[in-house]
Amino acid sequence: MVPEVHVTTAAAHGPPRVGHTGGMLDGTRTAPHDGPATAAAAPARAFRPDVEGLRAVAVGLVVLFHAGVAALPGGFVGVDVFFVLSGFLITGLLVEELARTGTISIRGFYARRVRRLLPLAVLVLAVTALVSWAVVPPVDHPRVGGDVLAAALYAANWRFAGTSTEYMGADVDKSPVLHFWSLGVEEQFYVVWPLLLLLATGALLVRRRRARGPLPRAAVVRRAAVALALVGGASFAASVVLSPTTGGWAYYGLHTRAWELAVGGGLALALAAPGPLSRLPRPAAVLLGWAGVAAVVASAVLIDGSTAFPGSAALGPVLGTAALVAAGAGVGGAAVRGSASRVLSHPVPRYVGRISYAWYLWHWPFLVLGRQLGTERGWDPALVVVAAVVLSFAASALSNVLVEEPARRSRWLSLRPVRSLAAGALLTAAGVAAALVLGPARGPVEVPDQLAEQVPQVQGDVEAPAQAPAVPVLTPEQARADTERPPDCFVSYSGTRPPAECVFGDPEGTVDVAMIGDSHAMHWYPALDALARERGWRLHMWAKTACPSIDVRVWVDKYATEYDACGVWREGVLQQLEQGPRMDLLLVARSMGYVRATLGEGDEVLPGDAVGAAWQEAAERTLPRLGAVADRVLVVRDNPWAPEDVPTCLSARDPADWEGCSFDRETGTYLDEDLAVAERTAARRTGAPLGFLDMTDVLCPGARCPVVADNGVIMYVDNSHFTDTFSRSLTTELGRRIDLALRNDPLPAGGEGAGG
Repeated sequence: MVPEVHVTTAAAHGPPRVGHTGGMLDGTRTAPHDGPATAAAAPARAFRPDVEGLRAVAVGLVVLFHAGVAALPGGFVGVDVFFVLSGFLITGLLVEELARTGTISIRGFYARRVRRLLPLAVLVLAVTALVSWAVVPPVDHPRVGGDVLAAALYAANWRFAGTSTEYMGADVDKSPVLHFWSLGVEEQFYVVWPLLLLLATGALLVRRRRARGPLPRAAVVRRAAVALALVGGASFAASVVLSPTTGGWAYYGLHTRAWELAVGGGLALALAAPGPLSRLPRPAAVLLGWAGVAAVVASAVLIDGSTAFPGSAALGPVLGTAALVAAGAGVGGAAVRGSASRVLSHPVPRYVGRISYAWYLWHWPFLVLGRQLGTERGWDPALVVVAAVVLSFAASALSNVLVEEPARRSRWLSLRPVRSLAAGALLTAAGVAAALVLGPARGPVEVPDQLAEQVPQVQGDVEAPAQAPAVPVLTPEQARADTERPPDCFVSYSGTRPPAECVFGDPEGTVDVAMIGDSHAMHWYPALDALARERGWRLHMWAKTACPSIDVRVWVDKYATEYDACGVWREGVLQQLEQGPRMDLLLVARSMGYVRATLGEGDEVLPGDAVGAAWQEAAERTLPRLGAVADRVLVVRDNPWAPEDVPTCLSARDPADWEGCSFDRETGTYLDEDLAVAERTAARRTGAPLGFLDMTDVLCPGARCPVVADNGVIMYVDNSHFTDTFSRSLTTELGRRIDLALRNDPLPAGGEGAGG
């Protein structure tokens, strides 16, 4: 077996701990028995207490952000700090091993990753699964089980990348294992990077295939630098291009995050070789260190959930972290008074940094499940958050001592890499078993053909409902999953660039119809797409989470910031409409939620009685532009809202008792009246060709609004969005209501040659 790197100081010893995003430098001082080689086999690296303290800053930013501290809307950049630190340590270790031995022990490398990462991670997954089984509503068990399964298989980032761009993407933050996405990024990087280094130095290895031994360090560094430049450059370019348009795929993807680890790796190479960074004068190093602090903190304050991230916005925390690490080398760690490194080397941040992996793993399940339990029992939300942060810190300190350190230092495991690898396989199996506690993840729901029958057409404004079904024909779990959407044409919060080709229905049709708006536009997609195919219409559709088509400034409460990305997306959609064919009909749909989320000129969220005036002013700006691209414009009145999550309510009852989840028509309908009045007034003042499409009497035909349709289909995915199956069941009635709204001039079928 090729001897493994075994240095005498902990900063160079083992793999990084994984924090919010993965890698964290090991801050302990004693050797973890990573392999049988002697300490004399490699030069020692100086212990970096400032880097250990930097880990505390990073995890602190993440915890405070997740706790809802409004002053840190970009606290998630702590993730990027950890990525840089991980790339810095791992690259340094691998290049050192290559130069010393002429190869990399892949088995040894993965064995160390197993000992460092998996024992505590699997413990957290198991505990989270068990607590979720007791706390999370049964209807959501399959979703959480799927999340735990993805985390156990090191693919959580791709799981959340997919779900964040789907219809219910706004709720991805409800997963108690969401934070495992960063471990997925790092673990995938760990698989690829050692192999790329071996490939990059292949020519050197071929020359030494008969007698392995030390390689020229300078040559190894040069070839590693080339590999890093290629990987990092391609990843950064992908991040800049994809972040504004692909949302979760860019945020969670290895392809858009690898450059951050590459920056850390490049820093390790720069400090390992003679050069400006390795000879940085101390006064310059002090200034560089504080500049790095400023960059990281400013990023946490100025970046928010509406920023297209990572992209170029991630340069702030990434380069700030690199500056701090480089400056620490220039000032000798904590040696210089007044330096940032001196402050970071204080015992308090060093201790927090030492347990930061454990705190990162524990804090998010405590917060998510604590909030869930607190909501059910009426606990004070602020106290729940404080208790979750404190208790997760205590759990971190305890599990660091009882699980993390013993596993990492186990001499029995480290003596033979195969033992660690076998332990890794067993731990992975245990994580999979934990997921099965919650039940298997479900794919897209399969709906029986007979459920395509239409709901009865309703004549008149209000009519008593027909005979209610005895039990729903969909389960609450199926209803929750019944939300397939075109991902590129419906984006979550970070997306800003609408694609040009968002054409559905009949692509060869001669009548052009468009639907724009937010998620309450997109839940009409199944019905409108079916209607367009039936009538031969080309359907153009763009929608974005919580983003109205009216030109108002919107506040995003979940990110505590103005929704800047919405304005960029809205303008992009209008430009697509202006550049494309003239629309025969333009449908505009929006939630009533803007009654509580419209910003005034003073950057304040307007009270309800002031929203109408602001909405009217914005509509007067927007409606003429909409009228210029379409012959007719219809605003779709918002649908009834249930007072609670419908699948959750149904899952807690006997199926025959589903009517107990229905709600009063008086309190649940026409919640967008202030917006509609403002739009009508604006249309009169501007002469815009505006009408209204109102389906309320179909959706709520009596004094109580049902949550299960007459054909037995559950109507809602949550408390306000339709299931796909219910939406499709409205196809015929939607077409009739569109014709009624257009009165004497209905849209022809595409085959009749009209429109276009």
